[in-house]
Amino acid sequence: MWNKNNITEILNIKYPIIQAGMAGGIATPELVASVSNSSALGSVGAGYMSPGQMRESIQDTKQLTDKPFAVNIFFPENPVICEEEVQKANEWLRPYREELGVHVKPEVSKQNDTLFEEQVNVS
Repeated sequence: MWNKNNITEILNIKYPIIQAGMAGGIATPELVASVSNSSALGSVGAGYMSPGQMRESIQDTKQLTDKPFAVNIFFPENPVICEEEVQKANEWLRPYREELGVHVKPEVSKQNDTLFEEQVNVS
C-alpha cells in the first residue's frame, strides 16, 4: 500500500502526511487535533510560545484527540554579533531613519537561549 512505510509505522499514523508546525498561532489545537484525528500527524507550532502557552496548547490538543501529534519548537542559533558590523549597518541606515523620522537607533542583543531549555522541559 502507498501509505505503509517506516514513518507511518514509527509515528503510528495511517497517512504519511505531517502538518507544518506554523508558529505564530495558526496551528490551533483544533487544527492539530483535526489533522491527527484524520490519521495524519498534526503539529503544535510552539516556536514563539512561552512554556505556559505551550503547555496549555498541548493540553487543549490532548482534550481534542487521543492520536499522536508533534510539538514544533525552534532550535536556538547563536550567531556571532560583530559590533563593528552592526554600527556600519546603522550608519548606512541613518539617512533613511532621519527621512522617516525614526529616532530610535536599533541595537542587536544576544538571543535568550533559556526559552528553548524551558520549552524542552514542558511536561
